[in-house]
Order: sequence, then C-alpha cells, then structure tokens
Amino acid sequence: MTPTVAVVTDSASSLPAELAERWHIRVIPLQIVVNGSSFAEGAEISPNEVLAHLVAGDPVSTSQPSPAQFEEAYRDAAAAGATAVVAVVLSGKLSGTVSAAETAAVSAAIPVTVVDSGTVGMAAGYAALAAAATAANGADADAVAAAARRVAQSSLCMFTVDSLEFLRRGGRISPATAAVGKVLGVRPLLEVRDGEVALFDRVRTTARARAALVECADEAIGEHVRPAVAVMALGEADYADDATRVLELAHPHLAMSLRTSVSAVLSAHAGPGALAVVVVDLPADVH
Repeated sequence: MTPTVAVVTDSASSLPAELAERWHIRVIPLQIVVNGSSFAEGAEISPNEVLAHLVAGDPVSTSQPSPAQFEEAYRDAAAAGATAVVAVVLSGKLSGTVSAAETAAVSAAIPVTVVDSGTVGMAAGYAALAAAATAANGADADAVAAAARRVAQSSLCMFTVDSLEFLRRGGRISPATAAVGKVLGVRPLLEVRDGEVALFDRVRTTARARAALVECADEAIGEHVRPAVAVMALGEADYADDATRVLELAHPHLAMSLRTSVSAVLSAHAGPGALAVVVVDLPADVH
C-alpha cells in the first residue's frame, strides 16, 4: 500500500535506486553542466562520466532542480493518492534546492513540508529513508518530517579529496579551507558541519586520510543506538570496499551498511579520488 504521506528527495542524497523504489521515494535530479550542455543526474550522466570530464579538463558545473521539477513530483504524489508530501533535500547552504522545493510547495494541491537536511550524500539519503519508513507506518506529515530531521541531525558526513580545487571552483569551501590545498603533501579531512563543508583535520598522506575517516566512523558508530553507515567513493572502489568490510566486521550489529558511489553532482565538486563515510542513527522501522 502506498503511504498517504509521500517522500521526495533530490539526487544529491546519493540514494541507491533500489532503495528509493522500495520505499516509494521520488528522486528529483540535479543538473550537471558540461561544456555548456545540461544533463540530468542519473538519467543522462553518471558519476564515472563526470569523472572522465574532470580528468579531461572539461568545464563542469552543477545546477539545482527547477521548481517545475518539484511541482511535477508533488502532482504525481497527489495523483497517486498522497494527502501530503515531505521533501527532504540537501543543505540550503550548499545549494538552492531548498528554495526550489519551497517555491513549488506554494502552488501544490496538497500540503508540502520541506526539510532542509543540513547535510548531503547518504546523510540526507538516510534521512529520506527514515521519513519514508515513518510514512509507511501511517504517520502524519509532522511525524514524517521529524523523523527525517532526527536522522539528519544525528549524522556525521566526512570525506577526503585528492584536491580542494574542485570544491574551491564551485564555491563550496571558504578561502581559508581552500588555502590548505596549496600546502604540498597535505591531505584534508572535511565534514559537513552546520550545513557547510568545513575542515576538521589535515594529515600528510592519502593513506592516512582514508584511515582517519574509518577511525572517525568507528568512534561515531559507538555513539548510536542503531548505527548505519555508508561508504561512498569516486574512482576508489577497492579502498571503499575494504573500508566497508572493516566497519562491518568491527560492528556486526549495524542497522544498515551501504557501499555506493558519490553522486554525479557531488563528484563534480569533490573531484577524482573522493572518499566519503557517513554514520547516522536510524529508527527501528528502517531496515
């Protein structure tokens, strides 16, 4: 049975397609702009294709969804029998997606609650899953939105990149953080903090940076009742697989563990060699 509260998210949540389908979550694609041509994330361009363009030196940028895309999702939800919509979207400090979702909500035929997750990647994806699971249990829109906010607020979203140049170009980091990238041999450790990308540590080698992410995740897992993890990578499949196995072996009680790709939009900003680890506390109805 389709829940009466529909859940919508955006493609920057990096939510695997099979989970979105299973939980009836509508995913709105952000846009990738390559050499002046726009492509819908997922349907028209993949993370690996974005990576190839970055390596080739092609100009790559991103664009938020239009209000019309959200309007269509809200209409589809109403037509399918939903009486309300909860839209769980990436941080408003990193994208105008929140604004697009809110603009579309004004003219929607059914009430729409827009949740600014304050984060990105599977930290937002898990928040959308929590919302959908709560909706599946028959909860109202307020409870569905509250479930999304709780998971988003519990999240730790950390990542490391080979170069800060792509984040600098996109304006996703401060000048002070970007300056770290100019120090020879330093590998930054970054996190999403208060809705923005912030530097939380720096180390001397790529191997140490990757190991530090796993160590931080290991510690965060111990702080949660029903911890879930997601390891996301771009062009670093072997290490991401290893990191996932390490965390699963150390914590066999994980509520959920996902190994997925960095989304195409996030790839455009993170660049080659990006590795991210997300830890959240999931409610009992997400499995």
